[in-house]
Amino acid sequence: MAAQLEQAVQILSVPHQSDPQLVQQAYQYVQSVKESEDGWQAALPLFVRTDRASETVRMFCLEVLKEAVDRRSHNPGDESIGYIKQLLSEYVKSTYGPGATAAVDGAHIQNKLCQVITLVFVATYLTSWQTFFDDMMALGKTSAGGAWDNLAGVEFFLRVSQNVHDEVADVLIPRTPQEGQRNVMIKDGVRSRDMQTLVSSWQAIMEQWKGKNNQVVEMGLAIIGRWVSWIDISLVVNDLMLNQLFQFMEFGGKVRDAAIGALTEIVGKKMKPSDKLDLITFLNVGQIANQIINSPALQDQKSEDYDTDLAEGAAKLVNAALMDIVLIQGKDDVDEANKQRAENLLQMFLPLLLRFFSDDYDDVSAAVFPVTNELLGNLRKEKKATGTLIPNHQAMLQPILNAIVMKTKYDEDTEWGDEDDQSEEAEFQHIRRQLKTMQDNVSAIDETLYIELMSQLVTGTFDRMAQNGNGSVDWRDVDLALYEMFSFGEMAMRYGGMFTKGQPSGLPAERLVNMLGKMMAANVADHPHPLVKLKSMEIFMRHSAFFEVHTQYIPRALEGFNKCIHDNHVRVRTRSWYLFHRFVKSLRQHMGELAEAIMGAMGDLLVIRAELPKNDEGDEMSGESQQNEDSTFESQLYLFDTVGCMCSVPTLPASKQALLIKSVITPLFQDMQNTLPAAANNDARAVLQIHHDIMALGTLAKGFSDWVPAARPDKQCAPEVAAEFSQVTEAILLALERLSNHANVRESARFAFARVMGVLGQAILPQLPRWISGLMTTSSTKEEISMFLKLLNQLIHSFKNVIFSILDTLFTPLLQRIFISLSEPITGTDDQVQLTDLRKEFLNFILIILNNDLCSVLVSETNRAQFDNMLQAIEHYAKETSDPSTEKIAFNLISKMSFVFGPLATLPAQGPKSTIGIAGANPPQQQPLQGFEGLMNQRFSLLCWEVPKQQGFNIKDAQSKIVLGEVAQLQKMLYFKLGETFIEGLRAGVFPQMGVNRGVEEYCNAVRSMEGKEFKGFFQKFVQEVL
Repeated sequence: MAAQLEQAVQILSVPHQSDPQLVQQAYQYVQSVKESEDGWQAALPLFVRTDRASETVRMFCLEVLKEAVDRRSHNPGDESIGYIKQLLSEYVKSTYGPGATAAVDGAHIQNKLCQVITLVFVATYLTSWQTFFDDMMALGKTSAGGAWDNLAGVEFFLRVSQNVHDEVADVLIPRTPQEGQRNVMIKDGVRSRDMQTLVSSWQAIMEQWKGKNNQVVEMGLAIIGRWVSWIDISLVVNDLMLNQLFQFMEFGGKVRDAAIGALTEIVGKKMKPSDKLDLITFLNVGQIANQIINSPALQDQKSEDYDTDLAEGAAKLVNAALMDIVLIQGKDDVDEANKQRAENLLQMFLPLLLRFFSDDYDDVSAAVFPVTNELLGNLRKEKKATGTLIPNHQAMLQPILNAIVMKTKYDEDTEWGDEDDQSEEAEFQHIRRQLKTMQDNVSAIDETLYIELMSQLVTGTFDRMAQNGNGSVDWRDVDLALYEMFSFGEMAMRYGGMFTKGQPSGLPAERLVNMLGKMMAANVADHPHPLVKLKSMEIFMRHSAFFEVHTQYIPRALEGFNKCIHDNHVRVRTRSWYLFHRFVKSLRQHMGELAEAIMGAMGDLLVIRAELPKNDEGDEMSGESQQNEDSTFESQLYLFDTVGCMCSVPTLPASKQALLIKSVITPLFQDMQNTLPAAANNDARAVLQIHHDIMALGTLAKGFSDWVPAARPDKQCAPEVAAEFSQVTEAILLALERLSNHANVRESARFAFARVMGVLGQAILPQLPRWISGLMTTSSTKEEISMFLKLLNQLIHSFKNVIFSILDTLFTPLLQRIFISLSEPITGTDDQVQLTDLRKEFLNFILIILNNDLCSVLVSETNRAQFDNMLQAIEHYAKETSDPSTEKIAFNLISKMSFVFGPLATLPAQGPKSTIGIAGANPPQQQPLQGFEGLMNQRFSLLCWEVPKQQGFNIKDAQSKIVLGEVAQLQKMLYFKLGETFIEGLRAGVFPQMGVNRGVEEYCNAVRSMEGKEFKGFFQKFVQEVL
């Protein structure tokens, strides 16, 4: 079995050299070994044999052993664990012990072996292997009681020590309650039997190997740092250990870093507040940190010799000590004497905190972010509780805020916009977000301080630019001013906006207005750096309210935008297209005669050049390239939206609006005319070009009209404008009719239809048949039909007074196309989702027709032949128990049809509530249909009981209960319209057919007397009892 296992693992290690079927067999075999109860019996001898297998085979063997021990860990008396322990112990002794003849394993094997040994320890330490640590320590000495002279054994013992902590004491690893209880017992056992010996051993090992093998010393220090959290503090805070730590801090390099790390863990050990303050004082943590700061390695942050590892280690030490100090200050149950001690230590540590917070290297600064947040949180609580801060705490705020602000600035060696530095940029923005949280905390503590400091920083930077020239100030300083101004604006807006009756709405708003005025005076947007340009545009867009009042600055802002939308830097250019759109839309009323000049300046940007995605074989960036091309065109659409917005400026006469629109659409028409022949021949790039042109036309219409059809169905645009947009619809329809087999052309046409409808209003209705013909072809997907039905619903709701004749003509062919799509076979999960959506949209379409008093369309001479097919489809979906949401709509629709087409009923002017609940507050007109009463009394009444009786209907399911509520509503509607005829039909036909022979009278009385909500609850309960 061992030989087979070895062969199988070797095959899998180089699968390309073997037959695929053989590889599959090998995989199945090794999996069966790993999962079987006795697979370890092959893995163990294969691992420990003298003639060693390959490293890959041996690693797999250890993995099998790990799984085997894991499975048996709950049963330490299992003999197999004892056998594994015995053979592995012998192997470890012969390989790592004194006088070992076998070669030491590689690092990967050693780590895995230590992991397995540790799991055996966990399973047996409390019962049968209480000499575990003695056995491991014996590996490091040639003679008992002698020196730690066997390096291989020493290193193995230290590795095992690390693994033991990770397995039983690492709080970051999730444990089950049983594992947690087991680990507590193991730790108690180690403390009582072995801890003192272990700590002495680690100390002795480090002492013996210092200066000879730094790796051993580093491992020893790391172990002390890990174990200190669960051992007696006196074992590590003593003269011997501390002398060692301080000595190792003088070594330099990784040993020094490891010693500082160990000291940090000692300082961070949990203990009582008074004991923690004693520990920090006794260890002279502040003095140690000061000595590190003053060491030559940390004097010049600009030098290549600056030791960032040392700085980060010292910062973590300060963070650990100061965190406990701050936490002690914030506790209510700490006495005043200890709080004062903590306050004294806080004042001593504050300069250290500020030094590391202000470090040029972000990793160093980030090491003290946790305690800075905690400190500011404490100060915020103090201010909230007392209304003020004690003088010492008040004095802290300004230096902390200064440090936060300066850390927010880009480093001197940083460049912006380089594609190769995107990861660094993302990291810096993450740091900025953390810093902003701290800055907001300072603002919440002392708003006046924040306002004054930000005002000085921002206006001071802009004043320097105004005095010395735009490019005289470094872009990093300008970016900092703009970033802080942006953040300051958020606070100013919390006071209820920038202006109230033309005046600043508070002190922050007043300062913000001053900042914006100085920004415009200094012409900051004309700075040569791309990031400054982009940030300026962001601020212009965000604070368009400033330009509403100070309209004299609009031309200069537009000048800045014109430069940015033409900028050579792609990020600046494409982002500015969006910002320009938002800016113009906010200030459309003030564009006036500027509109024509602006459009003339941006004409070159309205040229569309569709590019097919690159799909070169082996091109890993092709997907990213396509995304970039798509996003560039999406950004370009904002320009067409902007143009549409400027064309609709109210102060422009209609003739000028039409002329401006014509100047934009004419080049697009010409491009479509030139491109259509190639597109009709299925040229992919030409088809994409047509798609882009149609999207641009639709977006132009979107920008021109802010009309919501349902709100203003009677609104009409000027005849001159309507004439131009009529040409737009004609051009789109011509393209759609020739290219309706292309999904992306249909998509763009559907988009444009919805937007042009907002301009032309009911004037678009005569073209509706052509739109439907082009958008609902045999190639259209269920999703496309669903989306178009939504548009049609909007159209019906908006123009219900004038759409009857067109809808009457279109209804039958439209319904036939819907039924064809609904009957198509399902090809996958996505198709099933689309089918469900189409069912709902079909039902909602009929509901919209009824709710808008267009029910005559359903039963007109033109469409009467489809009525029964439609009704059968609705009843079918009412029985679709796998889709309760569709069932709900179907029953609601049947109720609505029963109200409209059923016998005429009298609606009281007021109440009862049950009547209003059934028919709705604004019910459609009743139009009784001959023969419909029979459908209600026979098919609909029976349907109410067929559905809950179906095998797939789960009465206890929440969705099904909602369906039952609709069924109850339908029965109330049937009684409302049919009266006692409905009751008689239940007694004579429905109940006997459904087998309902209990509670009939109770049910009939409930239908008669109960209101809608009460009857829903009754019906749900009744169904559970009788079906």
